[in-house]
Amino acid sequence: MKQAVEREVNLAAPDVDLARCLGSPALASPELVPVKVHRRSSAGDVVRAALTEGVTRLLRHDPGVRVGDDPEDVHQGRVATRRLRSDMRAFKSLLDQERAAPLRDELEWAADLLGAARDADVLLARLRGDADRLPERDAMAVAGILGRLADQRDRARVALRDGFRTDRYVGLIDGLVHFAQGPPLVGDCNQRATDVLPVLVAPTWKHLERAVDALSAPPRPEELHQVRIRAKRCRYACEAVAPAIGKDASRLASAVAKVQSVLGDHHDAYVADAWLREATPDLNTAQVLAAGELIALQMREAADLERVWVKAWKKASRKSLHRWLG
Repeated sequence: MKQAVEREVNLAAPDVDLARCLGSPALASPELVPVKVHRRSSAGDVVRAALTEGVTRLLRHDPGVRVGDDPEDVHQGRVATRRLRSDMRAFKSLLDQERAAPLRDELEWAADLLGAARDADVLLARLRGDADRLPERDAMAVAGILGRLADQRDRARVALRDGFRTDRYVGLIDGLVHFAQGPPLVGDCNQRATDVLPVLVAPTWKHLERAVDALSAPPRPEELHQVRIRAKRCRYACEAVAPAIGKDASRLASAVAKVQSVLGDHHDAYVADAWLREATPDLNTAQVLAAGELIALQMREAADLERVWVKAWKKASRKSLHRWLG
């Protein structure tokens, strides 16, 4: 089963360099076969499809995380771990928790590894873009700041690659493939998906609504971050059931994704602000001035996004979008 990581790189046309590196396993058949879902599918079929898609995504991008430096592989790996954990949470009543819970815990460990590298990539890309908006006279100072961040990103990548080489990670992949091949389904798994799944998705929407209702006036950054997390969980759940539920689930997923995206940018602005402030004591005078300019850009964008997200939420909260949840 250890070869599952290697086999999945050839789901379509294998990358020549990866195929040469991995040899014949790169040309072998995949261990996971996509599950087709339609309106008459059972709830269990939807669970199988979601788990298979999530594990396949992780396996597909695993080689890129190990041997490449494309931030997209790290991003997709992180998305895979998050979606899998979200699916296991949303479909909790349909899965044997004695087998599912340990995998969710291990996925959290893998997500943390991927997250550290991904967060550094996002922060570096953000500050590089903002640096282009500063006067030319700040170029040298900004280069010094970005160099510090690049070093942090490189350390996170090394830690990620080391983590992917451990027996713990190999065991996680082995467990995920087995789990996706034959999920331990329980409860109403044999019932029609359209009858079972809306009730399972509904709590993710209710939790999102409660998070919005609990916001202070004006909302604090950490509160909006919690709204973003709940929006992401609701989106993932809607997307997981959309092949069986149809356009109703897809429309809600799209609307909530906009809320998540806007608040994601808002959170990134505050993360950048915090990183720059923490770095300030170790910077020289010119770098401190440049950092101050970058901080001002973060706060300006955050203020703009605090207006934009309200509009996105009003669209997502229209009753017509979530009436199918019951």
